[in-house]
Amino acid sequence: MSKIQTLMRCAMAVATAVVLTACGEQGPQLTWQPVSLQDAHLEMKFPCDPQFARTPVDFGMEMGSVPVNMMGCDAVDSTFALSHWLLEDGKQADDALAFWEAAVLSRLQAVDGKDDKSGAPFVPQGAMDLPRSIRATVQGIGPAGWTVTTHGVWFARKEGDKARIFHAVVYAPKPAHEAAGTFFKSIALK
Repeated sequence: MSKIQTLMRCAMAVATAVVLTACGEQGPQLTWQPVSLQDAHLEMKFPCDPQFARTPVDFGMEMGSVPVNMMGCDAVDSTFALSHWLLEDGKQADDALAFWEAAVLSRLQAVDGKDDKSGAPFVPQGAMDLPRSIRATVQGIGPAGWTVTTHGVWFARKEGDKARIFHAVVYAPKPAHEAAGTFFKSIALK
């Protein structure tokens, strides 16, 4: 199993644990607060106070392990997270997005919302306009056997001749299109 698959399984396990503790409950409204990432030149809003971590991941692109910065937190019955890393060769940004999407989306079924179509372009202002810069909502069975819905976006920003690769995600027990939309729309590259 690759490190990215291990990373995704860990994130799914955390999301499943949150789902198990809040399954079926109608939670309180989300309170959004601004978060600024100086190293990534990004601002966005989280509905909770995110924790930060860093782990090496081998994306299988013949570059070895790269340090992936992650931040995330749990609110109501969902996990909200953002990960990013710096790709040395900016020309490979679309390939890097494709790999990360494949690791997350494989063997899952699309769950589209009214204004939320899987595979739709997602290119925040200041991001690279790449074919694999997309938004997707998929559903599948998590490690504990519970259904987990994953709302995700993937995008990249040019930094000189390098590229910063981003993935924002919401894990929930059922589609949470409105909360995911608020989360993703709050992303602002500086």
